[in-house]
Amino acid sequence: MFRRITVIFFLLTLPQAVLAQSNGAQNSIPNVYLDCGSCDITYIRTNVTFVNYVRDQSDANIYLLINNLRTAGGGQEYTLVFSDIGLEQNRSDTLRYVSPSTDSGDERRRGLTRYIKVGLVPFVSTTRAMETLDVFYEEPEGAESDSVETIDDPWNNWVFDINARTWMSGEKTEKDFTFYGGIFAERITPIWKIRMRVRGETEREWIELSEGTRTSNRSWGEYWGLYAYSLTEHLSAGLYTRTNFSTYDNIEFNIEASPAVEYNVFPYAEYSERRFLLTYRLAPSFRNYFDETIFNKTQQAILKQVLSVNVRYDRRWGRFSGDVSGSHFFHDTSLNRLNFNTSLDLRITRGLSVSFSGRYSLINDQIALRKGDFTDEEILLGLQQQATSYSYGLSFGLSYTFGSIYNNVVNPRF
Repeated sequence: MFRRITVIFFLLTLPQAVLAQSNGAQNSIPNVYLDCGSCDITYIRTNVTFVNYVRDQSDANIYLLINNLRTAGGGQEYTLVFSDIGLEQNRSDTLRYVSPSTDSGDERRRGLTRYIKVGLVPFVSTTRAMETLDVFYEEPEGAESDSVETIDDPWNNWVFDINARTWMSGEKTEKDFTFYGGIFAERITPIWKIRMRVRGETEREWIELSEGTRTSNRSWGEYWGLYAYSLTEHLSAGLYTRTNFSTYDNIEFNIEASPAVEYNVFPYAEYSERRFLLTYRLAPSFRNYFDETIFNKTQQAILKQVLSVNVRYDRRWGRFSGDVSGSHFFHDTSLNRLNFNTSLDLRITRGLSVSFSGRYSLINDQIALRKGDFTDEEILLGLQQQATSYSYGLSFGLSYTFGSIYNNVVNPRF
């Protein structure tokens, strides 16, 4: 008799339990952890309101990682990776949004927000959000006739940028005037990547000292070019060209052309998420110096080689990047340089994260140093490069956040 009552009770309550679970799932709005260092987070939270935003990924159902890379002429390509956290579906989707260089900041954030909305739809399809969500499509003009293959581009993918700026500052005993100008040109196709820039800067400073007014002048100018060709999904070949001068570096004229080869252990399609680059460059150059160098040279032709390794990973636990590069001159291999750079943003546990960055260089290749002693004024004003055997920089940060897990409310007042 007891067994019959138990079975009848189970059969009567089972539909209600299933319905309650269904309603619970339907009412469960997912929590989203947004990982994007270059996004307008406030704008996104204001315009994508059918999910909850949390401050720590331990409280999230959806992890959204957004990385961006520069495209031709100042545009941006955003890679949006949506993935479940602790759910049975283990769903993961990737979208790519390209914002051209002609987009304003508002147009760019609107486009990115639209892609975020579209990417979140599959993740909220079983939630209460579906009761009011809708899809709208506005057909672009000329959609029937335009395509990637038939676009008529009179500029043939070339993009140009011209900029100039000045700034002044001063007080009773000191005045400063600086002018900067530059021209940038770029052409990017799936096979070719061409970048060229011409830029320069001049700075004049007047300082009143006890013996009178001292005027200093720092100037530099540069042409730089890159011509890169895609060989395979892992391998590229390139040519760097450069012409420059610098009063600080004691270089009156320098010209060089450096063939290079780059190998990416991972496919270039995964560049925004992970990369392991090996780059080799052979750099012949000819230069004149303003003043005689510590090696008794006023001009010389030199040849050096550069080998570098660059690694970067973007994951839920944070981001790691590091690179090592070494170079030396062929006419004297003791004239060399070794550089180390690394940075780490690491999530330790709920609300706790640490960041670290460091650089260190072993410097034995300052062949352009001016011969002779420097005055105290030249040293204090930074008018000439000084001899050194090393340089370094360190940074460490700690962040701990606690309190409400939600981050939905936007209040723009004050």
